[in-house]
Amino acid sequence: MLLRTESRALPWRSPLAAALVGLLLAAVPWAFAPELDQGVRLNVLRATALCGALAAAFLLDDPARHTTGAVPVPRPLRQALRVGLVLPVAALWWAAALLLSQRGDAAVRAEGLPYGAVTLEAATLCALAVALSAGVVRCTGVCAPGAGVGGAVLALVVVVMALQPDGFELFVPLRDPRWEVAHQRWAVLLAVAVLGWAGCAPDPVRRLGRRRG
Repeated sequence: MLLRTESRALPWRSPLAAALVGLLLAAVPWAFAPELDQGVRLNVLRATALCGALAAAFLLDDPARHTTGAVPVPRPLRQALRVGLVLPVAALWWAAALLLSQRGDAAVRAEGLPYGAVTLEAATLCALAVALSAGVVRCTGVCAPGAGVGGAVLALVVVVMALQPDGFELFVPLRDPRWEVAHQRWAVLLAVAVLGWAGCAPDPVRRLGRRRG
């Protein structure tokens, strides 16, 4: 029953639109420029991953939030169910994006892309979007943080890519000597984002106190 309720409450339209844009981006090298080198393909996949993060930003949107807040099911469980419902779809979507990125010129495909590392980047961006949405829901009365959080994630990625601060490079090119260190940072950021979501998912203590009173 709870799974069905959360499935109906999920704002499918905005995440699906962002996911569709991501797939269209992933198909660019295959459809229009199959001879693109691996560096360009990597950046296309990163753009696709960003679209996935924009989709994830909308997962916690709940126009009926102030009504569902009175139900006995704790908010962390409701949020976990939402993410769990979307996770298989997201995995299939990302697999499709990776397959699309492999199409095209055989010589280019033979070089291979570090799909595991790019998947780590994508997972981190999505986890960050969910964590930020959970933080907005916990700290404000906003029912639909998706648009604002999506804009914040997009702005953050653009700033990080533009500045690439020394000692905190994240979006490094292929065969760059900083590649391994950069993806260690991605792994740390993923852990921080998951912990941040776990910390922001529960109802605020003050609100719990009023409810008990």
